[in-house]
Amino acid sequence: MNNSFYHVKLTSRDTIKVMVFTSVVSNIKQFFFVKDGEIECTLKPNKTTSLNHMSLYEIKLKEPLEFGHSYEIYIPDFGLSPVDVNCASMFDDFDDEFYYNGDDLGARYSKKGTHFAIWAPLASDCSLILYLDDEEEVIKMKRSAKGVYRLYVEGDLANVEYKYSITNSGVTHLVNDPYGFGTSCNSLRSAVVDLTSIDKKYPKVKYKFQKPLVEASIYELHIRDFTIDEHTNIKEKGKYLGLIEEGRKTSGGNPAGFDYLKYLGISHVQLLPVHDYANVDDIDFKKTYNWGYDTIHYFSLEGSYSSNPKDPSMRIKEFKQVVNAFHKNNIGVIMDVVYNHIFSYETHDFDKIVPNYFFRRNKDGKISSSSGCGDDIASERKMVRKLIIDSLCYFVKYYDVDGFRFDLMGLLDIETMHQAKKAVESIKKDVIFYGEGWSIPCPLNSKECATIMNSFVTKDIGFFNDAYRDILKGSNFDYSKKGYINGDFSYIDGMYYALRGTVVEHIFPARFYDANQSINYVECHDNHTLFDKFTLSNPDTEEEILLKLVQIANGIIGFSFGVPFFHMGQEIGLSKMLQDNTYNMGDKYNKFDYRLLDKRFDYATYLKEVLAMRGKLSAYKLYKKDDIEDFFSFEHLPNGGFVLTTNKMKGYKEIKMLVNPTNETLYVDLGDYYEVIFTRAGSAKRGEVYSMSITLSPYNLVWVAKKEK
Repeated sequence: MNNSFYHVKLTSRDTIKVMVFTSVVSNIKQFFFVKDGEIECTLKPNKTTSLNHMSLYEIKLKEPLEFGHSYEIYIPDFGLSPVDVNCASMFDDFDDEFYYNGDDLGARYSKKGTHFAIWAPLASDCSLILYLDDEEEVIKMKRSAKGVYRLYVEGDLANVEYKYSITNSGVTHLVNDPYGFGTSCNSLRSAVVDLTSIDKKYPKVKYKFQKPLVEASIYELHIRDFTIDEHTNIKEKGKYLGLIEEGRKTSGGNPAGFDYLKYLGISHVQLLPVHDYANVDDIDFKKTYNWGYDTIHYFSLEGSYSSNPKDPSMRIKEFKQVVNAFHKNNIGVIMDVVYNHIFSYETHDFDKIVPNYFFRRNKDGKISSSSGCGDDIASERKMVRKLIIDSLCYFVKYYDVDGFRFDLMGLLDIETMHQAKKAVESIKKDVIFYGEGWSIPCPLNSKECATIMNSFVTKDIGFFNDAYRDILKGSNFDYSKKGYINGDFSYIDGMYYALRGTVVEHIFPARFYDANQSINYVECHDNHTLFDKFTLSNPDTEEEILLKLVQIANGIIGFSFGVPFFHMGQEIGLSKMLQDNTYNMGDKYNKFDYRLLDKRFDYATYLKEVLAMRGKLSAYKLYKKDDIEDFFSFEHLPNGGFVLTTNKMKGYKEIKMLVNPTNETLYVDLGDYYEVIFTRAGSAKRGEVYSMSITLSPYNLVWVAKKEK
């Protein structure tokens, strides 16, 4: 029988199937059931099916299988084969039986000793491996309720690296801790960290933003991109601490880095992923480049941003300093988080810890890869949901972050988002949730997904508004297609829809319950920069005009109902050399160009002035549909311009915003004297210019007003 082999699989809690592959007809009458190396009983098949070169035996167990033991089937003349229990995680009652709601997973440190706990309900064995002075100490863990393996190790283990050895269905893997708060250099191992001591050394700075989200202004950046350019005197380039160095200047003497963010007057910074991710070497970080959407650990931080990635505690200390520095300057910190997919389930530890549990599957049984970026996380499963929620709560509670931007949020289920929001709000009331609500086909029912189409059942969660984006600049995916600002004035009525945050039906149906849900943007890290989009859609247009179009776009974003969002460099017309997906293309394509900032600093000042003006205008504190619906009247101007007019703005009898994205000069008769309060140069000094008519030059945005006495 050299050409014979067999496989044993658990198909329900009390049924196994033995598949014998052989060129010789087999007729096995008796099977020996082996538990933890000892024969426990003999079993007889209750059903046998013979096929060409294969016999299938269905065997009823004497009692439901209890996980946490090794099981084998012994067939005389064939030998032993482990019972494969890996599909048990897909049984209907698995979540109900093994859901664990405790708060002690991971390595919980104290100076006297550390508690280790990992959820591995199918595992027959789990051991802790400690790496002490180049020696490995292997200690067997004890299984407890709900499939959690535990161990308490005495002694001070601060910064000690560790892994788990987990055996599922006879196969043993070494894995990192999915709840590990610290990791070694390049994420090779988990690391015990003394969170309490770090927290005492870097206590939280008091900061609150308990306002409607529409009063925020969000600026997206990548830590490396924002600090790496050689034309500043930032010392820790590409690092956490480089992001918060004060007093730094460009080669032209303008504020750089942290001081530049303060100069702009933004209320929140959104950081591209800082969760520990793959594909960038922690030590030689300039060798490779990545945005960071290939997360590998949800509780630990990226090492390449640390000044000393070999010290597992250093990145924790430095990120706490980052959050504190922003809070000290009244700026909130939003983390970009990637819970929807893992780059590759085959290489990730999740499937090695609990086989077939963490990843979503299609109807044909294959792993779902709906994101196009990797393998979909099954957020609807109870312990996956718990992992996501615990991760979010940890970063709010320990680091005091202020919000989360969810990558491809439409692949996460609504129930997870609801529970997560409720959990983090119990820690910090004003935490911000928003994300990409794209409708992407996936195994979940579309009604269960956190997409824009379901925005009315996720009223406290914001969405990147792609309708707003496309009306203003044209399609992200057709480079030649124009929007209103860059020349397709058929979108003018769509502009009235966009300016009201798309919460009021006009040409198109209302998208949101209120304007807090509308993240108004035309550029983010994905796709072309706004300047590049305008260059591609208007190829014969001069740079000076393209920059004026960028300026108008930034002004309109600032003066729309909803939440203004800007990508790093958008304000100065930063280019990625006409490339769209530069996630791994390096500093050349992605960095903030501080020489360009020096050349175009007046464009940065314009954004600063827009945000300052927005803060002065009471309209932009409104978010309810009823308050927004009739707030402005909308009037077409010749050739594609428009005027917004209202008499409801606090401090003004009447106020108008006039927009001209055309190459024509527009003459507007105001019918009375109005004070010019905002122009391309920013806020005008009070009483400086009054006029009964406006000569609106090409590519311009102007505010005029009658002020209350």
